[in-house]
Amino acid sequence: MLSRIALAFVSGLVLTASASTAQAQATSYTDAANDIDPTIATGGGTLDLLGMEVSNTATDIVFRLTVNGNVGPGGTDWGKFMIGISTGSNAGDSATNGNGWGRPINMNSALGGMNYWIGSWVDGGGGSQLWNYTGSAWSGPASLSGFTFAGNTITYTTSLASLGLSVGNTFFFDAYSSGGGGGDGAIDALANPNVSVTSWGGAYTSGGSNPIYSYTVVPAPGAVALLGLAGLMARRRRR
Repeated sequence: MLSRIALAFVSGLVLTASASTAQAQATSYTDAANDIDPTIATGGGTLDLLGMEVSNTATDIVFRLTVNGNVGPGGTDWGKFMIGISTGSNAGDSATNGNGWGRPINMNSALGGMNYWIGSWVDGGGGSQLWNYTGSAWSGPASLSGFTFAGNTITYTTSLASLGLSVGNTFFFDAYSSGGGGGDGAIDALANPNVSVTSWGGAYTSGGSNPIYSYTVVPAPGAVALLGLAGLMARRRRR
């Protein structure tokens, strides 16, 4: 029989484990400041990407993008911000997939081409979309679980399931800023500390000869607590 102290400890673990919305520690990714071609307008600095934090709960993944300007109320009411993702889940994906918005932005990761695309805008009240590559064409748009922006931060939340991800999966990604034209490219690419394109319509590919980032989905704190609880109970039974 467990002692009162052990029971209290186990109860604490159960309460911790029940907090399925707790986020794992965020992983930070950085980009150099002022790495946009001087001939291209930056929208008061808002198109200049500075970094991104990525974290996950038991059910969701959160991307928190930081820009070098104010996209919130009173700031620059202009700009498109996107995230390209390569999970390798579609046999048909390749370096020629393009993206959900048909912009001159591509991906060539160790898992293949881009197969998920998050597109967003901060002008006109803002909005966001999720697109996925089916192996032959892009499908969408679908809605994200959450999209907010204030000051110099834009936050995206979507379910792990919507990206075909689970604990232990690694995916490749990059974030981009762009203008309002449908043919505008990656004016700034998060993973590249150098100038990405020299004109609005310049083509850009993340991966291959250019840098790209990766993230591995980790167990949420509640799941870790459950593992600890299981270990404790097993040890008590052996005793």
